[in-house]
Amino acid sequence: MTTPPPYPIGGPPVPQTQVCSWHPDRATGLTCTRCGRPACPECLTPASVGFHCRACVAEARANYQAPKTVAGSQWGQRPLVSMVLIGINLVAFAVTAVQARSVMDLSDSALYARGGLIPVEVASGEYWRLLTGGFLHGSLIHIATNMISLYILGIPLERILGRGRFLAIYLLSLLGASVSVLFFSAPVSLTIGASGAIYGLMGALLVTFKRLRYDLRQLLIIVALNVFITFQVPGISWQGHLGGLVVGAVVGAAMVYPPQQSRKAWQWGTCIGVVVVLLGLVVLRDAQIGNWFCLYSVQGISCVPAH
Repeated sequence: MTTPPPYPIGGPPVPQTQVCSWHPDRATGLTCTRCGRPACPECLTPASVGFHCRACVAEARANYQAPKTVAGSQWGQRPLVSMVLIGINLVAFAVTAVQARSVMDLSDSALYARGGLIPVEVASGEYWRLLTGGFLHGSLIHIATNMISLYILGIPLERILGRGRFLAIYLLSLLGASVSVLFFSAPVSLTIGASGAIYGLMGALLVTFKRLRYDLRQLLIIVALNVFITFQVPGISWQGHLGGLVVGAVVGAAMVYPPQQSRKAWQWGTCIGVVVVLLGLVVLRDAQIGNWFCLYSVQGISCVPAH
């Protein structure tokens, strides 16, 4: 009896060697657990289950959507605008301090006089004062307290809103504070400081915490304490604080409350609407104040109506 050969005619089968899909010169026994492509160890990335090849990793990255905050900004974005605003305020303070040769009384500074918010000067056409006044301070203590407040309030709010939305709230709150000063302060008065914009951040943070259902007790205590100080300590502009707080709360609510589908339309539509209203109020108040002529001297500012 003839014993059959152990292999089919032609000899033993030749093993089929697979090669890496990206390196044809490399044999591999590994495959992607997602698509099954053969790949060498260099072309595989550890995944939660098995290993994924280059193509699957690239596809996953292309389809990945970073988580968004309630305002629509990318989650985990590093705050930048808050620090830039602090830097601008510090630079402006340094310039005025050098000009005045003092850090406790900056009234002798030309930038202080030409940039501070004076309603009659705004009515006479110096509209830049509506913004520049919010970046000037009268003493080292003044800027120190405001910049500490800006850091404490600005960092968490910017993380939630994102850089662009945060900057919009800050600038609109500053403008709202200036318009309030324009209406409710004496026509011949000088107002400076970032506190109006900071109160706007306070109002925005309040409505944001309410939207996120955070515990509001500590924040409400801080707001109430600041409002109390505003009306009790002489020399503090309650007009600017009130205007900034209201505008900040309104714009902040528009940033965090609208539904996702129409969020951007509500956010930027509200910003544009607030700008239009504030500019309209500036024009109205300018007409009421009229043109004045002001002289600056070491004794201060003296203004008389222009005829």
